[in-house]
Amino acid sequence: MTDFPLPQELEEQAAAYALGILPPEDRVVFEKRVALSQNGLGAATQTFQAVAEQLSFGVSAIPPRAALRERMLARIAQEADQDDRTFQSMADHLAFAAAPLPPPFSLRTRLLSRIQNERRPSRHVPPLTFVRASEGEWQEMAPGVTAKILYFDPISRRATALVRMAPGSVYAPHRHTEAEELYVLEGGCLCGGQELVVGDYHRAEVGTEHHDTSSDNGCLLLIISSPQNEMLG
Repeated sequence: MTDFPLPQELEEQAAAYALGILPPEDRVVFEKRVALSQNGLGAATQTFQAVAEQLSFGVSAIPPRAALRERMLARIAQEADQDDRTFQSMADHLAFAAAPLPPPFSLRTRLLSRIQNERRPSRHVPPLTFVRASEGEWQEMAPGVTAKILYFDPISRRATALVRMAPGSVYAPHRHTEAEELYVLEGGCLCGGQELVVGDYHRAEVGTEHHDTSSDNGCLLLIISSPQNEMLG
């Protein structure tokens, strides 16, 4: 994980995701990016989520009623409008009636804009998800190791993915922040000190480590794991 700052767009999406105001279609794309991220996006998202949880003042995680949520969004939007008017008044005064100045385009402003957009009806998310063999995008996780995210569960924070390892490839050592499950679909690999072949299943509990994941002849795996696993270098 790096310490480089995230691009503005990703920072905004991470904050909006943590607040639960990212549109459904954007959530799916964002969760896939988190699952494959190696640039600190996952850590940033967790930080925003921790802040959001603190703002709840320890109240049980029970979704607010639709009417209450609507009133909250309306109140925030009203405050945003008031802030804009105050800023405009100050800008006009300082500029001695010069052309109006736009408010600063900060992260807060962008989030308030998303909150206002959230009040509009969003598209229905179907309860059944299908990913065809020709669909999805394979992305490189390590030299010779590619993955295609099939689904990301925001509740368990685990991703279901197909992982393909080329002959002679190795995956970096890592510690599991959530339970990891692995099923061999094609070929074979070495994982957790054991040789696994087609049809074999392996589960690693929270806190365990994998130091020797490799494949001599290549393999295709179905893996359910957390994108927040700690890389051990």
